[in-house]
Amino acid sequence: MSEGIQLSASETRKIQRNSRKETILSALTVVAFGFLATLLVYVWIYNLQAQGRSPAALSMAKDMDMSDMHKFWSFPILQACGLTGFVFAYFSILLGFFQQISSAITRFPLSYQQINRYHRHISLLVVGLVVVHIVATALDAMGDSWKTVLIPGQWAYQGWPEGVFGYNTGIFASYLLISLAPTFYIGQRVEKTKWHFFHRFVLVFYILSFWHAMILGQDIAYYSWIRPTMWLSQIPLLLLFMKRLQRSINQGEKSASVQQRLAKIICKGLFATSAVAIIAIFILVVTGRSGFIATV
Repeated sequence: MSEGIQLSASETRKIQRNSRKETILSALTVVAFGFLATLLVYVWIYNLQAQGRSPAALSMAKDMDMSDMHKFWSFPILQACGLTGFVFAYFSILLGFFQQISSAITRFPLSYQQINRYHRHISLLVVGLVVVHIVATALDAMGDSWKTVLIPGQWAYQGWPEGVFGYNTGIFASYLLISLAPTFYIGQRVEKTKWHFFHRFVLVFYILSFWHAMILGQDIAYYSWIRPTMWLSQIPLLLLFMKRLQRSINQGEKSASVQQRLAKIICKGLFATSAVAIIAIFILVVTGRSGFIATV
């Protein structure tokens, strides 16, 4: 009997060691891929800006001479981190939705635990990229400061009121992300329903980031294929979101409490809104109006 207990403990330790190895491998893979992707985007933007051919350089007054990389060295950094950060945020949310349905899909390539690990590590990567994006923006030579990147509405007092909304969406998105990212680790100590409630606000971060990129992203506005691609890529997220909402609606069919009935009504409203959003995206792309959000 003692031998059986010892064997069980040994197997448990082996499983724990394998789990730690897989966690480390996942983290290293995400960090390496994130660094490489950001570096490639940085080199691309840096070379264009040094030659005066970047969208940002072309949109600025010629006397600014953005090709002076000694002066504007941080601008390619903030752009590269911003662009790759948004892309990785997309995949993090995609994996978050897949966590809810992976068990229902036959022959799904990743287990729930694997999806969870990649979801967490990509989320932490996004936090790191956002922090670098903020620091690089504060250090650029375009008139930014710590005040403009941390306090909403500051550009209204510095001669650029058109950019205020774009900056504000980025500032609020950053605060949301930094405050919500650690909720996974807090969620292991608090009630699970409370953690899920706060964690859902990550979607608000993503929406704000999307508008921030559309309003201030010169690269996104310059290349005509990027905006339609960005809009169309939101459809898989909306479909997965609707599937998740449908599960909540079905689970609440026999709910009796006022709170549960209210939650069901909200889910149905979000479901309908998501369906309308998918139709709107198709219309925007097909009619060529995907650039209706003006870049400043």
